[in-house]
Amino acid sequence: MIKRELIKSKYNGLCGYSGTKLEDDWQIEHIKPRIAFEIGYEKGNPDDIENLIPVQKIINHYKRGLPLDKFRTWFLGGLHLRLKKLPKNPKNPKSIKRKTYLLKVASYFGITESKPFNGQFYFETIIK
Repeated sequence: MIKRELIKSKYNGLCGYSGTKLEDDWQIEHIKPRIAFEIGYEKGNPDDIENLIPVQKIINHYKRGLPLDKFRTWFLGGLHLRLKKLPKNPKNPKSIKRKTYLLKVASYFGITESKPFNGQFYFETIIK
C-alpha cells in the first residue's frame, strides 16, 4: 500500500500521462513495458520507482504493453483521425461501446477530431 501511495504522490494525484486528476480506479503503469525487460530490450528492474507512473485505468488499458514512442505516435498521434471515422449515431452496442471508449481516452488528452495529440505526456512537462 505504501508503494501505491508513493506512486500516486509522484504527480500530486494527477495522471502521469494526461495530467488529469486521478479517478478512484487509477492504476500503476510501467512507462517501459515489463515485456521489454523480460526479452532483454531494457536492463534493470521494471518495477523500479522511476519506471512506475500513476495513470487513469482506461489510459493504461489503451496503452497496453506498447513502448512509449508507439503509444505516443501511433495510438494517440492518430486518435483524432480515428475519431473522425467513428459513426455519428451508432446503433450496435459494440459500436456504441467503442465510440464511448475512444472518446473517453481522447478527452483525457484534449484530443478532438480537429485537435490532434500535442505529443507530450504530463510527466515530461514536470521538472524534477
